[in-house]
Amino acid sequence: MKNRKLGLWRRLTAITAAAALSVLGMAGTAQAADNVGNIDTSKTGSIIVHKYDGSYGSDGGNGSALSDTSKLGNPLGGATFTVEQVTAKGGQSIDLTTPEGWDAISGLQASQVAAGGFTKEKKGEKTTTGDGLATFSGLPLGLYLVTETGTPADATSTTDPFLVTLPLSQSGGKWLYDVNVYPKNSINKTQPTKEVSNPTAPVLGSNVDWTISAPVPAANNGYKKFVITDKLDSRLEHVTTKVAGYSEGTDYTLTVNGGTVTITFTDAGLKKLKAGSDIVATITTKVIEQGDGTIENSALVNTNGTEKKTNQVSTNWGSLKVIKHVAGDKSHTLAGAEFDIFSDAGAKNRVASVKTTADGTVSITLWVGNNDATSKQYWVKETKAPAGYVLDGTVKEVTVTAGETSAPLRYEFPNTQQGHPNLPLTGADGKMLAMIAGIGLMLIAGGAGIVVANRRKNQV
Repeated sequence: MKNRKLGLWRRLTAITAAAALSVLGMAGTAQAADNVGNIDTSKTGSIIVHKYDGSYGSDGGNGSALSDTSKLGNPLGGATFTVEQVTAKGGQSIDLTTPEGWDAISGLQASQVAAGGFTKEKKGEKTTTGDGLATFSGLPLGLYLVTETGTPADATSTTDPFLVTLPLSQSGGKWLYDVNVYPKNSINKTQPTKEVSNPTAPVLGSNVDWTISAPVPAANNGYKKFVITDKLDSRLEHVTTKVAGYSEGTDYTLTVNGGTVTITFTDAGLKKLKAGSDIVATITTKVIEQGDGTIENSALVNTNGTEKKTNQVSTNWGSLKVIKHVAGDKSHTLAGAEFDIFSDAGAKNRVASVKTTADGTVSITLWVGNNDATSKQYWVKETKAPAGYVLDGTVKEVTVTAGETSAPLRYEFPNTQQGHPNLPLTGADGKMLAMIAGIGLMLIAGGAGIVVANRRKNQV
């Protein structure tokens, strides 16, 4: 009688353990047994991994192959899984062909096994193919810890380790020896973008804004890292950086080191991130040099280790060199001529005023456009001529093109000398006297000739 009670107690214990395991999902143990009496110990089992890029669901399934996977996302290759058989807990053996083995794993979680204190034997490591499959076959019956040890490219999350029993209990006292599992990764499919503003004024030394829009990707296990990095061109000087809707020092930290601007979200900021929203960061810089005329910029956005690069944009600059010289003699240059430069033909929007130096020239760097726009019209008007020269107040159009500082647009601007007042009349009277004297001499010479001619006639 005593032995019958003991046997009944063991059977009840086994049934209770099996019932507990049947409610475990992917985070715990895949369903175990409601009865160990009909396990076919001559069989081996398999774990078939189907990897998808969807979000976590609420149902881990029952181990059977799903006929409809349309809601799971896309099959995902490149995920590596390691399968280990858990053979002992402390000094206690885990043998799922015995009631004691099921008792030992009752309520067990994968996180506990992963943390240590269990004896494990590696049974295989495989990477999912392009159709998202990795099959571990010929496995002895027992408890298995499955760990994602290598993530696919652009994955923002890994699958939590999970436990699988071979065999896996089914309803009606049935057992499943080939278990299908559907772990998922969230993938970073976002594309951050960048825009560049017109400068505050189209002259060197003005500010330019670079705006980064970074969509937040899905992350099944939450956000562990969100960093925006922007390496500025050496011709740009950092002024300020702001992230719309977030506070520096609380939600993110800002560092500027060697021209590299880094925005790092804090734990508080990470908790505010929502998949599908946009993080908008604006970096304001001062343009301090022209160089080759094209100042390019892009940024990197890192979410949970996945890195996405923005498009590249540019602010473009060129040089104008005004050369002032004497009309008709380009080699004779003139200092002290003053000019206003306008952005419109009506000469209403003045952008700069310049003055020729000792060599008769003056140069200025001007903004000519962004990205593919590499030339721009400006208008030049002389406002003050050099001393002794006529002011030319007409508005002259010039086209400035992006390029090297050493190859500016040369615009030659001639000036005519001022006229002089009439000289005193004494100069004119002197000329008249000379003419009268000349005429007198001619008359005297003519008279002398007549006298000589008459004398010769009389002698004949």
